Amino acid sequence: MTPPPDKANRLPQADREVLCYAASVGHSVWFSRDLCESWQRAPTPTGGIYNESRCWSLATHPARPDEVWSGTDQGIYVWRQSQGRWNYMPSSMVGLHILKLAIAPSDPDFIVAGTRPAEIFVSRDGGRSWQCGELPIGSECWFINTPRVTSIQFDPKEPETLWVTVEIAGIFRSRDGGHSWELLVEGLRDPDVHNLVIMDDLGDRLILCSTEVGLHRSADNGASWEFQEVPAAGDLVYFRCMARRADQSGVIFMSIGDKPSGVTGVLLRSRDFGASWEQVELPGRVNTTIWWIFVNPQDPRLILCNSIFGEIFRSTDGGETWQQMDRFLGEIRDIAWQAFPKNGPCRS
Repeated sequence: MTPPPDKANRLPQADREVLCYAASVGHSVWFSRDLCESWQRAPTPTGGIYNESRCWSLATHPARPDEVWSGTDQGIYVWRQSQGRWNYMPSSMVGLHILKLAIAPSDPDFIVAGTRPAEIFVSRDGGRSWQCGELPIGSECWFINTPRVTSIQFDPKEPETLWVTVEIAGIFRSRDGGHSWELLVEGLRDPDVHNLVIMDDLGDRLILCSTEVGLHRSADNGASWEFQEVPAAGDLVYFRCMARRADQSGVIFMSIGDKPSGVTGVLLRSRDFGASWEQVELPGRVNTTIWWIFVNPQDPRLILCNSIFGEIFRSTDGGETWQQMDRFLGEIRDIAWQAFPKNGPCRS
């Protein structure tokens, strides 16, 4: 049994409040103040966002606990708890689906957005202005018609290096903050890529990549990829989200389903940096692929994940045991949580 997450990473429960968020397709963003037991949305008359909008992505940053960012198909909105409303953030992304948002761990003003059609937009001033990254791909692709960004990663060692996965086009890396890009697909069995986990704990860097046809590994910083068999997946081959527990252990979670909007899904766990995998015992029956897994160094014990059709699962012991929440929220694409100091912005 892997020991529980390192206590040094924990924000004491007595000193914090937690606000959870769920981005839904058709019901804007839901909020929960009781760890996903119950949910509500912003007040319709003054909330600042249409309550039946399609929201695809969420981003938070511990340096600004008052804020949560959401990417929609009407632009970017920022919720400020101290104001109790969503504020529209003007940008050049009007008309695009903003499928992913990421905020640099070392700089909350460094924000990256990924869209459909697939493009990367970078802001270095907290969203006041944006620069298009001009990904070197076409505007159409097979099967899904229009390529789309599926994940954005900040390199853990190089602050100006970005990693982006695009469905269906491959893995892209920029070493200059999004100005130029290189395509890294050597050895991939399929360019339909979904997520990455980048690890530097074992001496040499190891990167895992989930794809439509399974798991791939790179031991040379993305220059080449090798397919990895995962017996624990059984007959399921649609590998979607991955997340490493935020405690510097070798524990990683990965979701697999029969297809994007299928009828079943499983959650896998690795305790050895992805070398081997086991199925996680989730309560109930997962109704489709688990679309997103959220971990947060503010408390590595609290992990959330959601299926694409609105199921929410919660673990409070670092992913050892899980609870299925009673409330389903329709179609969900992203889930997150943020910790606040007691009597801080969460009470405003």
